[in-house]
Amino acid sequence: MPIGLVVSEANRTDMKKLEALLDARMVLVPDLPADAPEDARPHLTLDRGYDYDDCRDTARAHGYVPHIPRRASTAHPLPPPTDPQRHPPRRWVVEVAHAWFNRFRALLIRWAKKAENYLALLHLAAVLIIERKLRYARSFPG
Repeated sequence: MPIGLVVSEANRTDMKKLEALLDARMVLVPDLPADAPEDARPHLTLDRGYDYDDCRDTARAHGYVPHIPRRASTAHPLPPPTDPQRHPPRRWVVEVAHAWFNRFRALLIRWAKKAENYLALLHLAAVLIIERKLRYARSFPG
């Protein structure tokens, strides 16, 4: 489910908007003691585009355990998929969230000229997406 939204200018690198996105989250991370184990903390899975120390520090500062695979370079190529040193595969849900938002015609093609109006439409769509997911989840027993 979407937990936060940020409207940014076109062709902006994702890593530069990570802090704004984590500040804009609608679901707050519970305050845990500093010595809490990693299993108790929420995890944040990002792709290789966020492979910067600043992104890891930002995620930790917001209470998350970051999972960011390293970028490949000539000095450090990616290990083969079966290698234990390779970052474990995780399900990337960003593309799924984009598909959910693209179901709304006013969001698929941006008609709103003001960023505030577009952000309001995004928030409305997020509420509808969350309501649909919760309604679907409640239909299952147990």
